[in-house]
Amino acid sequence: MDFIETATSQPSSRPPTRATVTTVDTVNEDSLNLNRRPTHGSTKGLGLKWHNGYDEEGELRPRVLMVEYYRRDVAQQVRRVTAREFKELEELRSVYRTERSEDTILRVFHVQNCSWGEHYLIRKHAFDGHAPGVHTSSGNSSTGPNDFGRWVKERIPPRRLGKLMMSSRAWKTHSDPWRGVVKTAFGMDYMKAYSCGVDEEQKGRNGEVGAEDRDRVLGLQGFDDEDNTIHAYNIYSQRLSVYVQYRHRTPQTPDPDLTCPYGHNPPAFIKRYDNGNTILIIDNSRNDCIYDTLIPARGHLESKWRRLPFTVTTPFDRIEADTEAHINMHCMKTIVRDVFKAVVNTWEKVLEVSWEHVSILEDTIYEQPADESRAPELWRNSAFWNRYEKLMFYHVDTMNDMRRYLGEFVDKGAWLEELPADFDKLGNLIQEDLVKPTASLSELMYRSVAIRDSRASLQLGSSMWRLSWITFIFLPATFIVGFFGMNVKTFAGEGTPDIKWFFIALLPFLAVVIIVWYAFKHLLAKNRRVPIQRGIYEALYTSLEEQNPSLWTRQGPREYIVPADWASRVKWRLIKHWAKDDSRAMKPGAVDEPIGGWERIKRWLMKKWTREIKIVKKYGVGIGTRRLLGGGEDLEL
Repeated sequence: MDFIETATSQPSSRPPTRATVTTVDTVNEDSLNLNRRPTHGSTKGLGLKWHNGYDEEGELRPRVLMVEYYRRDVAQQVRRVTAREFKELEELRSVYRTERSEDTILRVFHVQNCSWGEHYLIRKHAFDGHAPGVHTSSGNSSTGPNDFGRWVKERIPPRRLGKLMMSSRAWKTHSDPWRGVVKTAFGMDYMKAYSCGVDEEQKGRNGEVGAEDRDRVLGLQGFDDEDNTIHAYNIYSQRLSVYVQYRHRTPQTPDPDLTCPYGHNPPAFIKRYDNGNTILIIDNSRNDCIYDTLIPARGHLESKWRRLPFTVTTPFDRIEADTEAHINMHCMKTIVRDVFKAVVNTWEKVLEVSWEHVSILEDTIYEQPADESRAPELWRNSAFWNRYEKLMFYHVDTMNDMRRYLGEFVDKGAWLEELPADFDKLGNLIQEDLVKPTASLSELMYRSVAIRDSRASLQLGSSMWRLSWITFIFLPATFIVGFFGMNVKTFAGEGTPDIKWFFIALLPFLAVVIIVWYAFKHLLAKNRRVPIQRGIYEALYTSLEEQNPSLWTRQGPREYIVPADWASRVKWRLIKHWAKDDSRAMKPGAVDEPIGGWERIKRWLMKKWTREIKIVKKYGVGIGTRRLLGGGEDLEL
């Protein structure tokens, strides 16, 4: 166990030792640089040191950091913050060998790549009792664990059809009146960009070269030092779990209808658990390096958390009785916000290298836009960007859920206030920098390929036109050669058939060919009436119905019409026969274009005869005396 220095709010009378350092200054809010690894003994910006730096093997060892915030010592006018690192389970157990002090207002655990730390702290905070309040942000409970403990133990999201099913979850607020705590939690699968050089180096350390990358999402192109395009980055999925426990300021009375889950002697059993204010951050990296988790070891955030109570700017002197509660809530809000901010920063890094990949692809496609060999890569990228959007929606849902659940502790609406704007910005970046450029590249490629194919079609048509003219020029010569080359009596002399047999065989054969051709053409044209010809006839019926409503409807000719003379009967029968097969399920407003010569003739005759047909009353069917539609006099029979 490494003892880190203790920060106090006032100077002590004794000189600082290795275990204690005196600080008076207030931490300034610097920008988060999550990719910078702190050096041993670095004090830049925070005035704190980290003892016992890590070697290469130490970076790959599991680690648990515990930061404890204490009440202000009124007598000595001192506030203490201690930080301890644990490398073994027995060291972590030593924390709970004595009962938690009432002076401890908050504990923050940062567990990095540490399975034994996870299991032990799960038991100490009774995570399994949190299961009844589960809520899944992704809306699909079958894609992940049903409780927070199982979510923590899985570490890697499941795969379906070879694809990682990344998700994000928030667990509803759950109150435990026997322990006097209320708790909530959330878990997030997030993406982290690894440089290929660093990735291979870490694989070499772990002896994992050639192993299957179960948590790899995709690879991205980038530039080397000489501006050459290379496979520069790998995007991996990592899992974050955060548990927040808040102790009620006043004792809670359990509902008498509830069954106590802690046996017949609850006070003795409850002492086994950590029942104070606690934030537990379980952070894993895909290469087991403590500097590659979401929150790097000994980085800016951990140093900031060690000085967090001294950054409170609210004048608590006016409300001295609530000072500790306000400082506790200030620390809890800030730490939870910093965790989400770290997720935002990781998203920004991933989107930055993804945008570089898209820019390289843009340069390649703009050089040869008609090269369709890039189409599969564009489709794969579009699928990845859609997964980006889906994961972003899950993160936004989790953030909104946690704002609501944490607000049930205290200060409703005051948690994570600035985060919605950050996630909205990330969503816009995904759309503007990834989704839309990739869609534009796909459209450009399709248009370029269409232009290339059209040019090829024009060239082919030109070649066929030249070939047709060559055939046309030589066709008479071919006919003459074939005709005068026949072995008939006229040309070959006696002993050969007469030339009349040529015409006797030619004319019937030509007639049969014409009849067969016309039959097939008429049959195929009739089959093509759906939907083209149906739209044409619907447009015709609509026009006729507007001009002659007594004869026509938009579905075709009326059934009860009785023509007045034999000429009208013949015309009307032909009109009904022609319209019989074309009046079902037709679309109005279709383009009025002819399909064939016979169809044009039929439509012209239908329009002409409609104006000439005379109709009469038929035994009181109900149409009355009609006028001659061509503008003539009325007829009655």
